[in-house]
Amino acid sequence: MCKIKQQGNKMFKLIIIIFFISPLALAIETPHEIGLEYSYSDINNDYSEVTANLNDLTTSHYSSSYQYEVAEHISIGIGYLKGDSSNADGLLPIDIFTDSKVNYSTIQFSAAVNYPITKRNQLYLKINVLKYDYEIIDDNKIVYNEEGNDFSYSLGWLYEFDNGIGIKAGYEVLNLGKHMDIKGFNTGISYRF
Repeated sequence: MCKIKQQGNKMFKLIIIIFFISPLALAIETPHEIGLEYSYSDINNDYSEVTANLNDLTTSHYSSSYQYEVAEHISIGIGYLKGDSSNADGLLPIDIFTDSKVNYSTIQFSAAVNYPITKRNQLYLKINVLKYDYEIIDDNKIVYNEEGNDFSYSLGWLYEFDNGIGIKAGYEVLNLGKHMDIKGFNTGISYRF
């Protein structure tokens, strides 16, 4: 039993070493990327008993991320997203008169694929596994909260300058459990190093 455990530990160490050495063998010049994004989105809920108090139709959120390119045009990463439907009230006048809002945040683990069109233009698809948490607030009281795991995706266009700075625009869908999803347009800036 002890030998099996020792062999398992050796195998685990070998996998870790291979994981960290193999990207070095690829010799990708700038494998790291950090990014900031802003999204303006529609809130879609199931109008069930738990979301009945939510009157807001729009929301906005910011996200930050780190991506590591494991192969040419393929990257993995981690990110954080935080949103609040009251931040979007000034953009769409219909939400100004509601006294409810949703606050939400996610930790995202992602995989992304870029398809180059030209030297600097790319199309991208990014799929995230989410650890989410949201709360619906009505009259300054939390009337419902939920946390769980789900997924999201975004797709769009990316332009990257020679100095490593990139800009992007796309469409994003966040699934926050069975009662709510958020769909909208996002823009972002990134830096590759």
